[in-house]
Parts: sequence; C-alpha cells; structure tokens
Amino acid sequence: MNNRRDLLSLVLLLSIFPACATSPRAQAPAPGGGSTPAGRDARESLQATLWVQTSAEYRVVLETAYRYASQALDAALKDTARSAALEQTGDFSSFPPAVVMDVDETVLDNSACQARMALTGFAYDPKLWSAWVARAAAPPIPGALDFARHASALGIEVFFVTNRAAGEEAATRNNLLSQGFPVHEKPDSLLLKDERPEWGSDKSSRRAYVARSYRILMLVGDDLGDFLSYDKAGPAERVRLAEANRSRWGSDWFMLPNPQYGSWERATYGYQPGLTDRQILEAKKAALRPFY
Repeated sequence: MNNRRDLLSLVLLLSIFPACATSPRAQAPAPGGGSTPAGRDARESLQATLWVQTSAEYRVVLETAYRYASQALDAALKDTARSAALEQTGDFSSFPPAVVMDVDETVLDNSACQARMALTGFAYDPKLWSAWVARAAAPPIPGALDFARHASALGIEVFFVTNRAAGEEAATRNNLLSQGFPVHEKPDSLLLKDERPEWGSDKSSRRAYVARSYRILMLVGDDLGDFLSYDKAGPAERVRLAEANRSRWGSDWFMLPNPQYGSWERATYGYQPGLTDRQILEAKKAALRPFY
C-alpha cells in the first residue's frame, strides 16, 4: 500500500507543474556537460527556487532596484556625455537614448520551469526549457514592466538582449508582447544569441551594435555578463571586476538577484565542460569557505 500511495502522490505532484512536461526519466545534459541521472537529489536548486517563488524579500529587492532605476532615468537623459556601455566610444551625445535589459530573470520570471526541473530531479533539462519557452507564458519580474513602460514613455528605446537561442525569437517576442513590454520590429529591439554570426554568448557585440545608433543610458541584468565582457573569470576575479566598476552600480548599472543559475555558478567549477553532476557538486563544495 505504501508504494501505491507514493506513486499516486508523485502523479499528483507532477500534475501541478505541467508547464515543462516531459518524462522525468529522460537523460539530460548537466550544465557543464555530462548527464544528469533520473532521481537526482534536487535540494541543491530547491532552496534558491523556493526563495524566488515564495519570499517577500526577493520581491522587495526587485521592486526597490527597479524603482531606483526608474528614478535614475531622468538624470541619465540629461547627462548626454555619459553612457552606461563600456563598448560605447566617440561622440554619442546626439544619439537617441536607449536602455538595454536582459530577459531571463530580469524581465521574465522562469521560476516555474526551474521548479519543474527541481521536482523532477534535474539540474538543467533542455527539453523542459524548450517546452517552457514555447508556451510563451513567463510572467514579468516584479517591477520590470513598470520600468520598461516608464522608459518607453520618456522616449527611450528599450532593447532586450538575451542569450536565448535565435530559434526561440518568435516565442520570446510573443511572451514579451503578451505581458505588455514595448518590443519593436523596427528597430529590432529583441537581440538573441547567434541571431547574427558575431553575436555569441558574450553580449558585448550586441551592446556595441546598439551603441552604434543609440546612447545607452542604462544596463539592467542579473549576471555580470550583462554589464561587461570577461573570459571565464573565476569568483575572485569576478568580484574584482565588480568592484572596479563600483561607481556604476545603482547609477547606470542595475543588478538583480538570481540565486538559481548564472555565470557565478559556472565560475565555481571553472567552466569545465564534460563534468558529471557529482563532479560539479564536489567542485561547488570545495569553493565554500567554512570555519573550523
């Protein structure tokens, strides 16, 4: 009877989260390569996703950041000699204004898919992610829609620079539009990874593309790569880069929290490809600084 009850409980649990439906026994690549076996201990991602989905603290941090970003737009508009993009050079004072925003966990909330993966025991499953993106159902991050609309009302073009794949453009555009974000086709304000040959995962080339025609007032993201370019920097170097640009944070660079995933996580295991799930977990444990 216990086995039967457990099976029924599992079926009911999975039915609550249909957003990214696929077989929980499928093999999926781990973040750095290798495979994630079925039944993986999900506690590693459970805590972060639970905080994002349930805590008042997460919502307060987001809304506070976006409120300050909105207030900073007025000053940024007046200071025509300043740009938020390190890639922007030359005389850009007469360029029309723009802001550049990341999409995932900056504009759109994908925690439902993260929750689905945690419940099925996956660190990352590309099939689940593709199914989620295709739904075009991600809700806005708290504060993001008000900020984007405020910028648009001031005559500021909003560019969405995302590392979603180029093949996911239609679904991503539909998702943003359905939530009320100001996404345009002329100019094309949704810039995806590999949409052009030179647009890789490093977003610097896309920031430079925008900077050729617009003065970039502000950058908003959840990852250090949304603000500057670096080549597989370790945790200590990432902190050094952040501190070297201290004057920009809260002025024309606005960072949002993302404890679920990101380059910060890959830095803890040296961005090494081909690691198994267990190897990645052991590398993360080794990066901790406990007291003895």
